[in-house]
Amino acid sequence: MSCYVKNIIADDDVISDIKALIPEAAVRRRMSRILKMAVTTAVESCGNIDNIKDIDSIITATGYGCLADSEKFLRNVIENNEELLNPTPFIQSTFNTVGGQIALLSKNHCENITYVNRSHSFEDALLDAYLQIGIEGKERILLGTFDEITESSNNILERLGAFHKGQKNGEGAIFMELTSNYTEACKIKIEHIEFSSNVLSQDECINRYAKSKEEKIVYNNFTEYGIYPTVSARIFYEFTKDLERDEEMIFCNNYLGMSSSIIIVKGV
Repeated sequence: MSCYVKNIIADDDVISDIKALIPEAAVRRRMSRILKMAVTTAVESCGNIDNIKDIDSIITATGYGCLADSEKFLRNVIENNEELLNPTPFIQSTFNTVGGQIALLSKNHCENITYVNRSHSFEDALLDAYLQIGIEGKERILLGTFDEITESSNNILERLGAFHKGQKNGEGAIFMELTSNYTEACKIKIEHIEFSSNVLSQDECINRYAKSKEEKIVYNNFTEYGIYPTVSARIFYEFTKDLERDEEMIFCNNYLGMSSSIIIVKGV
């Protein structure tokens, strides 16, 4: 099975004007900060909105969803005694809002699914894309992750003691195209994805998955990029940037310390 990754970018890589990426002014005005962040990253990854029309599947992943819109909707419920509520914050508060907005803008009616599984949301989405390409024969899949910080969520996490040993809150969006067809734009090949019900130590990862002592292992490297559910996608993006041809890398995500996910990639 061949599954390649190309055009992987982060939200801070977006250089195009939002007006070029999302031409409709009325649509831009209604979009929240996280929607703008995620949708512009998705469009930039594909080059332009028209290139998304031929995508075979749109898969997104998030841990928190659109927090600001969720908070806004709930605040309106309380302040207006559950009457005369503006539907926009509710519509934009659902987990699949980003995937739906991408489909609406590109007029793409393909399969569209969002994964929400705490710290393994990205890995679940990647596994689905991997299987769709390998088993269902799909050729192009747009996959992305997104999470945002709000003042309320940050205060709650602080009170719960989530930040220690120099850790900090984080947010961001990562989008990439997965394809079955190799081109020069492809830099990474997905070799293997696996989930373990147990938390694997670094030594266990090395003994179980490494083919040699020189093989690189990225193990729970979250502190630099912040604490948020889909930070593993950011780490995947950062560490595969300079992956050399035929070099293999193993990603082990034990975030929250409940179970492990393993992704093995190879430079092409």
